[in-house]
Amino acid sequence: MSELTERLNQQLLAGASRPLMQDAKAHWYSGNELNLEKNVWKNYWKNKGIGHNDIVLIALTNSVSYTLVTQSLWEIGAIVQPINPKTTEIQISELENQYHYSAIVVNSDVSQMKFLEPTFSSQPRLTTLHEPEVQIYVRNKHVAHLIDDPDDDQIGLIMHTSGTTGKPKRVGLTHRQLLAGAFNVIDSEELTEKDSTFILMPMFHINAMVISNLATRLSHGQLLFRPKFSAHLFWKEVGDEMVTWVSLTPAIVAILLQREEKPAENNLRFLRTASAPLLPSIHKKFHERFNIPLIESYGMTEAAGQIAQNPLEKPIQNTVGTIHKIEIKILDKDLKELPIGSVGEIALKGDNIITHYLDPQPEAFDNGFLLTGDLGSLDINGYLTIAGRSKEMIIRGGENVNPLAVENCLVNLKFVKEVAVVGTPDLIYGETVTAVIVPKEQTKEHQHQLALLNELANEQLLPVERPTKYIFDMKLPKNATGKIQRTLLAQEVTQQLKEA
Repeated sequence: MSELTERLNQQLLAGASRPLMQDAKAHWYSGNELNLEKNVWKNYWKNKGIGHNDIVLIALTNSVSYTLVTQSLWEIGAIVQPINPKTTEIQISELENQYHYSAIVVNSDVSQMKFLEPTFSSQPRLTTLHEPEVQIYVRNKHVAHLIDDPDDDQIGLIMHTSGTTGKPKRVGLTHRQLLAGAFNVIDSEELTEKDSTFILMPMFHINAMVISNLATRLSHGQLLFRPKFSAHLFWKEVGDEMVTWVSLTPAIVAILLQREEKPAENNLRFLRTASAPLLPSIHKKFHERFNIPLIESYGMTEAAGQIAQNPLEKPIQNTVGTIHKIEIKILDKDLKELPIGSVGEIALKGDNIITHYLDPQPEAFDNGFLLTGDLGSLDINGYLTIAGRSKEMIIRGGENVNPLAVENCLVNLKFVKEVAVVGTPDLIYGETVTAVIVPKEQTKEHQHQLALLNELANEQLLPVERPTKYIFDMKLPKNATGKIQRTLLAQEVTQQLKEA
């Protein structure tokens, strides 16, 4: 057994008679019930010949079963690759043709995937919990692998990420890296068995898988699974279930601000944000309205979750906090280390940081350090400030423009629901600053709104930062965690401007 799987088993055994996990129907399961269910799954995989280094594709919604299926596969040395449960049949077919999975697990309500029939056999649906059954496909003529206890350097999880170039890459995380990532969260958040959290973000994302799921389990806390975030139920459930912390995205924070509900009596120690930048203006409004600590953090899949987090006792707004048990450097374009206060590319090295991608990307590493593609600076006290993605910085006439600074200005106008700033081609300056505005109320006339935008930009932004184009839209392209897909947005806006 790896240390990760040993500790996960210890959590179930130590909490044998204690409620440890709650499903979407508010049913609690004890450690003993969960351990029995996990062993059912483990024996199931063994009987199907699934074992060491087999890759199992999982496309499920958040559930108690999700974490148990994952653990059961880890215990036999298999590898879990979680994906969005809304992934289309064509997309799954493309993944299968490329990576040849040993088994595929999908929600029970997914229509029969005919394309799998020549290669896979559909198995009887399996679950012993109150949760919905799942569909399982096992590869025909599968060469049974030995059931082998994993060691700490065994890959346990494969996730796709944009990595450092914007092109999706496969990140393989070992048991050792996953354990280190989870304990970074436990230490920085001071998690104990008295803590409990909702898992609202999708489990196919590193935030939910490691920061919420593994960190809570390894600290012997309680997990409450929900299929997705519900704005109108959030504060009520936080109060009713007396959860102590929740990991959210800035998009969720913004949604909570737009609603009238307020927290009733609750047991919250803090809320944390990750996965995308939190605009300072949104942070300030949230604090003024709810008076609940909102802790900013910074992480990525390649780091098994968390890289930096604001200390609970001394958070500093507009930073993502301090680095925990990770080596960090700020590098210039020639990969030379920059002094304190300078903005450059963030490079990382540590027990939770990958040393290579599954598909070779040697240009993403330098002397053992991962080149994140993110721009940032460190202050004298070790607090990290993110300045944006190197690929997303707008270069106008040779000057760098940080889109986050422009967004933080424009979002303060009352009629603005969301804003995203991207660079679009310009014959004279190379790139020009273009702002995409999602107004709270849709209208065909924007003259007054344009006047207000220009007035604010002229007052608060440098000339090089001021948008030269404004586009009004109904929504922004986002991924499953609510993060704006800037590369896609820039492509869409550029095409739209060409056609105009």
